[in-house]
Formats: sequence, C-alpha cells, structure tokens
Amino acid sequence: MKNKDKITTKSLAQALGISHTTVSNAWNNPEKLSTDLRNRILSYAEDVGFNGPDKLARALRTGKSDTIGVIFNDSMSYVFIDPHDISLMRGIATQCEKLDKNLVLIPLRKRQQAEIAPITTLVDGYILNATHNNEAVIQQTLARQLPVVTLDFRLPQYSSVSIDNAGAMAEITRYLIDKGHRCFGIISFSASKNSRGMRDLSLPVTGDNLVMVTRVNACRDTFIAHDIAPATCWLYETRHDEAHGAQAAKSLLTAHPDITALICLSDRFALGAIRHCQQHGIAVPQQLAITGFDNLTLDTDGPTLTTIAQDAVKKGEVAVELLLQNGPITHYELEHQLIIRESA
Repeated sequence: MKNKDKITTKSLAQALGISHTTVSNAWNNPEKLSTDLRNRILSYAEDVGFNGPDKLARALRTGKSDTIGVIFNDSMSYVFIDPHDISLMRGIATQCEKLDKNLVLIPLRKRQQAEIAPITTLVDGYILNATHNNEAVIQQTLARQLPVVTLDFRLPQYSSVSIDNAGAMAEITRYLIDKGHRCFGIISFSASKNSRGMRDLSLPVTGDNLVMVTRVNACRDTFIAHDIAPATCWLYETRHDEAHGAQAAKSLLTAHPDITALICLSDRFALGAIRHCQQHGIAVPQQLAITGFDNLTLDTDGPTLTTIAQDAVKKGEVAVELLLQNGPITHYELEHQLIIRESA
C-alpha cells in the first residue's frame, strides 16, 4: 500500500485479513461491529492515510447519499438572517447530526433576476419550506419521485409539518374584531413569484405559495363571518423583511387612513410597521393595532408584539424524522398559541 491513491476498503480488508463488508461497516454501519474491531480498522486506515470510503461512489452504487436537500423561496443568506428560519434550520441540522446525515441548502433565488439551474444534487429526499410550487425547480424536484416533506402547507401525496395556519389567523383576526376593529390592512409575502403591491380582498387570494394563500384567506373568511366587507380590507404583498414591512405600512395607511389594524404575516413585517409608526407619530395600539406571527425575539424599543407562537425548531426536527422514516403519509400538526401583548 505504498501508493495512497490505490487504497480502498477492499485493499484494507485484504491487509487486515477480514471481509470487505466488515471494513465497509466500520464507516457505514458501525453498530454492526464491536468497538474493538471498529477501532482496529479505523486506526489502521489512519496509519495508511485512508480517510474513508468515497461517498459519491457509494451513493451512485446504492442510490443513497445520506444527504437531505432543503428548498426555500429566498436567497441563500436568508436562512441565516431570518429568525424563524434560523430556528427552523437549527431543528433540521440538529436532527441530521443525530442521524449522521448531511444537509444541502437550495435557494430559489440567487440574484434579483437570476434563474436557478436545474437541480442535480444527489440527495435522498427534500424538505420544501413554504415554496412557490409552480417554480420549474419545484416541479422538477417533485418529478424525481424522491421522498418529500412540506413545511407550512400540504400536498396530498407527501407528508407535511405545520401548525393550523388557517386556525391561527382566524384566531388573531377574531381577537382584533372583538377589540372593535372593522377596517384592516394585511402585510404579506407574495402569493406567487411576481405578485407585489396593494389590492383589496373582494376576491379570495390565489397563488402557489400555499402558506400565504391559507393565512390571508383565513383572515378574509373571518371578516365575512363577522359582516365585514372584504372589499374594505386591503392586502399588501412585498419582500419579507423589516424595511419592506415599513414601506407596506406607509402605503396602506397613506392610501387608506381609516385602517385601524395591521395584520402582519410575520413578526419581521410587524416590527417594520411599528418602526414606521414610531417615526411618524402614530400611537400603537391607541391609533393603530399591529399583530405579527412567529413569536420571535426581535430588537425593538416599541410596544411588545401580539403574535402567534410556534415551535420552529421542533418543526425542523419532525420534518427530518418524517422524511427519513419513509412511512405512511403523515400530516403532523404542531401546536400554536395566540400571545397577547401591548401592540394590539
């Protein structure tokens, strides 16, 4: 074994006088070996400069890569900036680490107008995080017929993990109605890839971002159930961050100054809306009630936020479990809670 390039699990097995399967198990199925035997194999491999089997070759041979792909709507940096997605990814990564799986992040947006190349990454399955499902990449992904778990929305043929998004939005909307509000604005991420700007809610919202569609239509249905004309309530779709939340609040309140409550589909949107109010002398909640979604820890010197709490870490953990168990289709519903604080 003088030439390290030629070292393989087969040559190790020959040198150690054991079977190739036994050597392979030292890396791929360590539970099948005694501690002493595995340590002897790994120690000898280290001495001769062998770092383990070629995972790509094994994946091509067995069809298994021990890797999970996570697809999400925004840019790569988004999951390291957005507090909800940071918690979600912590749950996914922690569970992958426990199960000795690798993780690949696949954004649907690189630059403002860039198209994502077709997905060829070798993975054992995908987690779809609130994606725009008409995207060519998503359709291509589903066509690969690998295991899939969806987060915050359901596709009938795949398992999912979510809270009751419709129930949560109905709950927070009823709370505001019971407080006396009758004219509403909703700040939301986009229903479809290119939808932006303001519109009334005279018609139900449609689109391929099912978590958005579910949440906004739940608000609309609750308005109707309480004799509030949806044509008098307004939706603003925009990019998901605090700055765009502030801009959405400005646009809604400028065009419709009779709005007394803003329902935000995330705490980040709500924080932006509160900052706009602080900068323009609008008292929250005395003049304008504002609600969020996610119960994140955000840096604000304004009123504490009325919001919906959900466990994003557990959502990620359960998603990995469902993806890898490859069992019956399961729609796992996490608990949520309306947290009432100062902003509404």
